[in-house]
Formats: sequence, structure tokens, C-alpha cells
Amino acid sequence: MTTNKNAKTIPTVQDTKGTIYELHEELNRGGQGVVYHTQYPQALIKGFTNKDPQAREHWQQHIAWLIRQDLSGLKLARPLVLLAEPRCGYVMELMDGLVPLQNLLESFAEAGDEAPADYLEQGGLRRRLRILFQLARTLNQLHARGMLYGDLSPSNIFVSDDPAYAETWLIDCDNISLEAHSGLSLHTVDYGAPEVVRGEGLLSSLTDAWSFAVIAYQLLTHNHPFKGELVSDGEPEEEDAALRGERPWICDAQDDANGCSINLPIQLIEHSKLPELFARCFEQGKDKPSERPGMAEWLEALSEVDERLIECGACNGTTLLPLALQTLNEQHCFFCDDPLDSRVVLFEEFIEQVPKEDQAGQQVAPEEPLATGRKVWLQPGQSVELKRLMPTFSYDRWPADHIRIEYTDKGLGIYPLPESQLHLQRGDVKKPLTRYQGLKESLRRQHDAPYRIHVGSLDKDRVVWQFRW
Repeated sequence: MTTNKNAKTIPTVQDTKGTIYELHEELNRGGQGVVYHTQYPQALIKGFTNKDPQAREHWQQHIAWLIRQDLSGLKLARPLVLLAEPRCGYVMELMDGLVPLQNLLESFAEAGDEAPADYLEQGGLRRRLRILFQLARTLNQLHARGMLYGDLSPSNIFVSDDPAYAETWLIDCDNISLEAHSGLSLHTVDYGAPEVVRGEGLLSSLTDAWSFAVIAYQLLTHNHPFKGELVSDGEPEEEDAALRGERPWICDAQDDANGCSINLPIQLIEHSKLPELFARCFEQGKDKPSERPGMAEWLEALSEVDERLIECGACNGTTLLPLALQTLNEQHCFFCDDPLDSRVVLFEEFIEQVPKEDQAGQQVAPEEPLATGRKVWLQPGQSVELKRLMPTFSYDRWPADHIRIEYTDKGLGIYPLPESQLHLQRGDVKKPLTRYQGLKESLRRQHDAPYRIHVGSLDKDRVVWQFRW
């Protein structure tokens, strides 16, 4: 039997339960550690590279504590088991097919004149919003458990390699700690909150909120919120001052000295709550961390934007529609300026109340249905899930009050709810909707009266979705 003397030996490590892992190519490297792929597609190894014995012992104790915490249901590559001595590290699980968010940012930067096309090829506005939604939800759930993430940056956020998907996970969970016991001030350059950069504050849920806002603005516009013309055209000291919070952000309402005219403008998302949240974070929240929007606010704003995006048939770009808009007549794509498809259906949410008794026992007619402001657009070839806007809630089963509606070549299809009552109304007639209901495309726009879908019992206050067909 002959052996290949040139064959490369694959290094291995063993965890405390006896499982052996082969260390394959690097996935990520940071200031204190390195992450390796293994022979198992969803098992990664994180090794601690600091050689200081005291630091290694403290780090290992922290990871052992983290393993005992309840991080279930969170999209975190959480530590599962420590490595056996003399190795210092742990095993974590991460779904396959993910790459650092940093790759998406670098792809745009390297595209040069082709940057707008690259923006669309990488999923456009819709994918970026959905990435941010998943990230915000994970951080919100972590904060709700009294914990903070810590050193948040595009290098430790992992997203789907396929631009058609927006799966989003956090790795490098070493800095997760209890909010009340954080003694950490580590941060990645460009993403640390001003008070942390200045050395005047420790990590908290409020510094997580700052880092998220910076990443969100950068992902949507491909501009760092504090690196405008004042910084890019100035001395290196200007950038340091900006990151310490001593310069205005690029869209500051009171000071336009650091404005920016390259890449994508904030007008891309102007018909939403997002510009106001960015302004609060980077203006009032720059010096007063308590003024920064929390993750629940970001979640609600991102969810509302996603429901009002329309895809362009010419360039596949996604355009955010104004909240007051009722029809797509004369609406154009943000990216290529082509007219948008006018066949899109608008669903508006109302709350309808049943008659109540006054103090004399007399029935009092309810007021007109109350418009909640929710508007959801559905275009041909897509489906939508109409639901109560509670993005901070974690569902452990399919909710009973979510309606699925699809728009095909044949027309509109409404699916029933097995665990909740639905009634379909046109004019004064309401009929139970207990099975699939199709509305033919050929019959569209033959009547002026809108359709109304009542969710729940008719003898109780309920949600009503109104649309025209």
C-alpha cells in the first residue's frame, strides 16, 4: 500500500462530548477569533485567538454561561458545546448557503458605473428591507429577554447567498450579555455608538439600536450616514470626529455641511416612517441614547414598507408607493421611470364595531368603520398574507386570523381560514366564506361597489379588509 506524502493533513478539534470536527476553510475572522467550516455543512467552529491565559479563561466562562441561556427561536448561530482542552473555542450551528452581509455592500461598491444594476441584481429594495426586518426581529427578541448583542456589524450578519431570498442570521455571539451586567465596550469601526467610540459608555440595547440604524441606512442607500462630503473631502481627523458624534449626519435637518449626493438617495424610502426614524437616531439620539428608536419601532416601520412595494416589470426594481395613493395611474418606477402596472389591487384595513348599549339600555349605532391606515398592494403573479400588524410577536403556529390571497392569470383567489370565520361582502349582502373563493379577471371593474372581507364573528368588533375588483 502506498501513501501520498504530499497529501495535506486536515487539522481536527474535539468537543467536550467527544465529537471530532475537521477544520476546513475560514468563514470569518475578527479581532479575537476565527470561524471555520467543518465536514458537517451546518456545524461551525469558533476558535478564540487571544493567547492571554486570563482572557482565555474569562472568554470560556462567558461561552459556558451563554450555552446555558435560552436563545431558542432566535436566528443566532448560538454556541452549542465547548471544545475540549487544550483548545479554546466552541461549536455553533448555522444553516448552509449564507454569506456575510459585507459581501452585498462590497458588491455594490465594486460595481462602479454598474452599481444601480447590481443593486437590483442583489434583490433591490425589497430584499434589503426583508433582511433588515429579520435582523430587527432577532434583536428585538433578544432585547425582550434582557440581553444585548454587542458588536453588531455587517461582518457578523449572515444572509442568503441567493439574491432571491433574505434569510438573515447573526454569528459571533460572544458579546451577548445581560443588559444589566454588560461591562463591554468592544465595537467595530464605523458601527459603534458615539458614546462607545468616545469611551464614555458601555454596550447596551441602545448601542445595538445605533449600530442597526447605521447598517440599515448603509444597506438601503450604500452611504454611511456620517460619511458625507465634509468627511470624504476632509482630513482623516474629520472621519474620527464624525464617528464620535461631533459632525452632522448626511441628511441633518439643521446642518447640511456633511451632505452627500452619490449612490442612492433617502427619497428611495421617503413614503414611509423610516426617514423619521433615521433622523431621530442620528440627530436627537446622537447625544441622547434614550431618544433612539427601539427595535420594535423599526420592525413596525419595515413591515409597513414591505406591504407597499410594487415590482417593475421592465427592470425588476421595487418602488415604494405613497400611503395616500389609491390607484397606480401615472405612477412610475423609481429606478427606470417606466409606468407601473395599473392592475395592482389595493387592500385597506378597517375596524368595524358592533352596536353598543348606552346607559339607558338603548342600542347605539356604531360609527363608520375606522381606517387603521394599513394598505397592502397585490400585483399579478404574487400572493399576499393579510394579517394584523404585530411583527414583534413570535408565532408558534400558523395564526388563525391570517388571510392568504393570490393573484393569478385567472384572477383573484381568497383562501378560507379553518380556525376563524370569514364573510365576504359586496353591497349589503354578507355571505360566509368557508371555501376557496375565486374572482375572475374577466369580471374586474364591472361594478363600482367594493368588496369587504370580515375577519371573525359578525356580532363582535372585527377587522375588515376592503378592496375593489
